This record gives sequence, C-alpha cells and structure tokens, in this order.
Amino acid sequence: MAAPTVDDLVTALLDLYTGVEQRLARDISVRLQAGLDSPDWAQAKLQQLTELRTRTQRILAKLGQDSDDRVRQAIALAAQRGGQQALRELHIQAEAPLPDLARAFEALPGIGALVRLARELALTLRSTHTQILRWTLDSYRDVVARAALPEVLLGVQTRRQAAQHAWEQLLDRGVTGFQDTAGRRWELASYVEMAVRTGTHQAMRQGHMDRLTDAGEDLVIVSDSPRECELCRPWERRVLSLTGQAGRVLREDEIVDDRIVAVNVVPIETARAAGLFHPNCTHSTSLFLPGVTKVDNAVSNPEGYEAKQRQRAIERHIRRWKLRSVGALDLVAKRKADAKVRYWQAALRAHIDEHGLKRLRYREQVGRAR
Repeated sequence: MAAPTVDDLVTALLDLYTGVEQRLARDISVRLQAGLDSPDWAQAKLQQLTELRTRTQRILAKLGQDSDDRVRQAIALAAQRGGQQALRELHIQAEAPLPDLARAFEALPGIGALVRLARELALTLRSTHTQILRWTLDSYRDVVARAALPEVLLGVQTRRQAAQHAWEQLLDRGVTGFQDTAGRRWELASYVEMAVRTGTHQAMRQGHMDRLTDAGEDLVIVSDSPRECELCRPWERRVLSLTGQAGRVLREDEIVDDRIVAVNVVPIETARAAGLFHPNCTHSTSLFLPGVTKVDNAVSNPEGYEAKQRQRAIERHIRRWKLRSVGALDLVAKRKADAKVRYWQAALRAHIDEHGLKRLRYREQVGRAR
C-alpha cells in the first residue's frame, strides 16, 4: 500500500467535514418528510428537536476524534516532507518515510512549533462544530415554522411547497459564518480546506526551515508559483533570511573560491507580515546558495489567477446543487437539482479546457466521509 501524501490527508479531513454536512442535510430532510401531510406535523417536528440535537452532538463528537487524529498525521507528514526537501537541497540523503506518523510526531525536529501548529489546526476545525450544530437546529426550526404559516394552512401554498422552498434557501446558504484572521467569510467546505492547507503548508515550511537552520543555512528563495495573487506577486524569487537579516549581506560564492557575493535579503517575517504565505498560499521556499541559485525574474499571471478563482466559484455551485439534491423533499426538486449539477459540471469542463487548468474532483464532492 502506497504511503499517504499530504494531499491525501488534506482530502481526508475535507471529506470528514463535507460528509457530516451531507449526512445532517439528509437527516433533516428525512425528518421533515415524515408525516408532512398530517395536521399535527409542525407540533410533532418540534417535539423531535431534542432528539435531533442529541444525534448531531454525537456525530460532532465522533468528527472531533477523527479529525484530531488526522490533523496530527497531516502536520507530521508535512513537516517530514519539508525536512526531506531541505536535506535534498543540502545534498544529504533524505530518510525513508516514517512508518507511524502519529507516534513519530514527537521525534520530529522543531517539535514545539509543530505541536503548536497541530493544536491550532485542531482547535480551528473544532470551532466549526458550534456553527454546524446551530445551523442544524435553526434550519430545522425555520423550515417547520415557515411551513406552518397561516397562508400555508389556508391553502395559498401547500405545506410541502413551503417546506421545500424554505429548506432550499437554507441549503443554499449551507453552514457558513466562518471568518479567518483577515476577516474573510467562508462556507464550511472552503473554510476547512483553507485551514487544513494553511496548517500543513506551515508545517512543511517549518520542517524545511528547521533542517536548514540546523545545518547553518540562513537564506531561502521564494518560488515562482503559477496563478499567483496580488499579495504574493511582489515576493516571487526574492531572497529571504530565516534569522531576520535585512538589506545587503555578504556571502561566499559556493562555486568560485575566495569570491564574495552581495545579496539583498528581507527577513522572512517581514514577507509574511506583508501577505506572503497567506491562507491557501501556494508558494514555497528553497535553499539559496550564492553563485549556484539563479535569481531569475518571476512570471506574473493575473489572468491565470482570475481563471482559478472562477474555477473555485463553479465548484461551489456544483457543491451547492449536490447538497440540494441530497436534501430534496420531493422528486421534482431532486430532478431540478440534479439537472443544475450537470449544467455546472459542463461549465467547469469548458472552463478547464479553455484555461488549461487541472480538475480537482474532490472539490466538487459533498460527502465522501470515511
């Protein structure tokens, strides 16, 4: 069996959370459909709130246990991969993959920083649980209340139609309200992916930096990432100092003996404070060796960035309609949702072909929880 990659573990964590969202949507749908044409439907539904709360809390408790285990594995593997990359840059044979990432966590270099990263990521993911529980209960109550309005009972609109309409609106909104440190708001799937990718990338960079500084190296160069954003664009192919040096520093040429090279450097923390390595940032660093590393010009690609953002928007539409399909209260609504899924999937295929992008099917999925 092949060893897991960091992307495998990121996807597994995302699966856990999107799977819970789908599971709860299906659960609410089934509960709302039961006895929908009965005169005492609204009263019976509200009496089930305690049961729904208990079931949701049980699901979230299991989710917390599963996600904590995967967080430790993801952070450990990312740190190890970053360390191995540094060893390769130092022309040192990288060690074999660790057999048990969870147990090996404490043996990794920079354990203090890695424990902090793992704890922060675990807490970030657990912070979504309150919002998930609140969305579940509020959505259920709201649908029941709106389906029991006087105009419904007077026959202007059937209870089933009112419930379907109210439920669709709530499904479209989904579990939202998550806010990152920059004040941006996210839906559940996007927020979880952002948090996990940010945490694992930080761990990878930490492992990389720890290995380099242990070897006495200080300078790294920023990658030229395709489809970069405005925040990162000024930092591509810039030389950064891991120890906080700034300005013009002198270093020995790694090829020509007795030759001194002047290098303009910026502290890595300065670059980070200016926006480099922001949430979902795709940039990395590699060892800078004077006289060896080529400091070429970065290639800006703002059009590619916009194309990538459009891809993310289409993926959100696909997830939205898939969730509607799962939570549909009648066959007509389900068929409409399925047709919309096919429409947006066709739009995604056309967009990917036009811009030469990579299709990430897991980003279109709602509910592949293990």
